[in-house]
Amino acid sequence: MHQRNLLIIAIVVPGCLLAFAAQDQTGQGKRFAEVVQQINKRHFQPVDSEQLFNAAMDGVFRTLDDRSKFIESANLKDYNKELKKEFAGIGVELDANPETGKISVVAPVFGGPAWRAGIRSGDLIDSVNGIDASSLALSETVAQFRGEVGSAVNLRVRKARASDTDSLVFQDITIRRQNIAIESIRGDRRLPSGAWDWWLEGAPNIAYLRISYFSKQTGSQCSDILHDLADENKDLEGLVIDLRGNAGGVLESGVSVCDLFLEDELVVAITNARTGGHSDRKPIQQEWRATPGKMLEGVPIAILIDEFTANVSEVVAACLQDHSRATIVGSRSFGNASIQTTTALSSGAGAIRLTTNQYQRPSGSQLNRLITSQDTDEWGVRPNSGFAFSPTRQQLENWISWRRERDLVRVRRANEIVDPGTLLPQHADPVLGRSLTLFHSKEHRQEARGNIQQLP
Repeated sequence: MHQRNLLIIAIVVPGCLLAFAAQDQTGQGKRFAEVVQQINKRHFQPVDSEQLFNAAMDGVFRTLDDRSKFIESANLKDYNKELKKEFAGIGVELDANPETGKISVVAPVFGGPAWRAGIRSGDLIDSVNGIDASSLALSETVAQFRGEVGSAVNLRVRKARASDTDSLVFQDITIRRQNIAIESIRGDRRLPSGAWDWWLEGAPNIAYLRISYFSKQTGSQCSDILHDLADENKDLEGLVIDLRGNAGGVLESGVSVCDLFLEDELVVAITNARTGGHSDRKPIQQEWRATPGKMLEGVPIAILIDEFTANVSEVVAACLQDHSRATIVGSRSFGNASIQTTTALSSGAGAIRLTTNQYQRPSGSQLNRLITSQDTDEWGVRPNSGFAFSPTRQQLENWISWRRERDLVRVRRANEIVDPGTLLPQHADPVLGRSLTLFHSKEHRQEARGNIQQLP
């Protein structure tokens, strides 16, 4: 078909669809369709109707809130994968040396295909599927690793050396791709086996759990970890739950985590302002409550948050703070405590994600930050008095570098000092260090061991 005819079809068909959709009572749809028609008809340059539509959608959703969006059909598959937090690959994190361009393994996913094949941190990727890795950009190498479940990736790997005197060792490895689930809970550091050490180094009897996002299994995994710690017959003096950088996840998992430490209290409610403006009836809301039975009664809990703590992680922090079950340490959370519903368009050409509800904390205050919200308004989660701490940029960079190195299972040199005293968690992580003062405070220990009153 002639290119000009294709252009006419591309313009006319969306225009007809818009005109059909314009038959509403307000007339706004008709006005919109007329604007599009005039642009297509009179603009001095040919207009790509798909780009015009996407631009219009960007403008429409920008006026709603910063979480609602239009998802183009080309991006819908990747969006769904990100939502599930899984992908088909070999389970390895890579990095490229900016000077040499060599691609190295930062860390394999514990228990994943690469881990089982013997790939470890520090190994260098020499070739992938017969292609010299030095000729590939990092993104291109990552793309080579992803594919259909069960398909093969052929690697040539240069193994990391335990010392400078060890000779170079190359290995040819074939790995089958699998769906890789990202770890949602991590501990203080990797053990040589690759498992996590849940006890905080340098602070005996303090447990440490980092929850990076709330997957469907996070609640049950957290319960299993705490039961295992209890079975070790150590005197657990405190628990740190690190929610920094946690953007949310599955609400039910967040509720399950709160349920571990509460008896029958309200965990969270959802409200909808659409039905809340009428004086003769209450806003429609759904509530989640804890179930009878709780763990670690009397053990103080510190929850670490920052400006990237959002959504379900804010629900958890707010719930345990409102019920005086945890002390919040760090900086104010992000304030994204809303619920988005994704609906595929009937035409199959993309989907829309709309904010349909927002979370309300047990105290009745709103967690969600609106576009019009000010710093003085009620939104998000604030640290408890005396526990607010925002690290400097240098402190943050030092901590990120330290934490990344600490998460690795790598080949160490003989007689290497792994973690000198100045780099123990309480010194390398200033926010964590501030939280540890909670467990040393007699006043807070007595408060945590006291009766926890249910909010009205």
